[in-house]
Amino acid sequence: MNDVLEQWLSNIEARLLSWQHSRQVVVLYAETSDGVAQYRMRVILLDGSLLQCVERVLQLSDGLFTEKYSFHWQRPDGSLICRWDNAPHHLEIASFPHHLHESDEQHVLAHEAVDIFGVLELMEQVLAEKAA
Repeated sequence: MNDVLEQWLSNIEARLLSWQHSRQVVVLYAETSDGVAQYRMRVILLDGSLLQCVERVLQLSDGLFTEKYSFHWQRPDGSLICRWDNAPHHLEIASFPHHLHESDEQHVLAHEAVDIFGVLELMEQVLAEKAA
């Protein structure tokens, strides 16, 4: 087993479980093999919304490289709040392949690369504004 990758997965799960907005965390899978770690988790928030998380990282000689990510946040009725991902299908976006779908699939914005920790910070800002 790779200690760095195992620790990375452990940190993510611990953060989601301890996040103040989490009601339930479901780990669909979390695995490492041959310098690769990946997971798929679902987080049901206290407000009933759902965050679906997918990340795949590679361990390189100079650290971890995020090969793939998607963080899909939706309302209880299933409608999209936003999704951060790096699927390579929006060549027109300045931050290609990193982008944000906001409110619906067609509203695509440039966005810097993010990981689960950055997404939780962004979501906390939105949730704080909602609560105010």
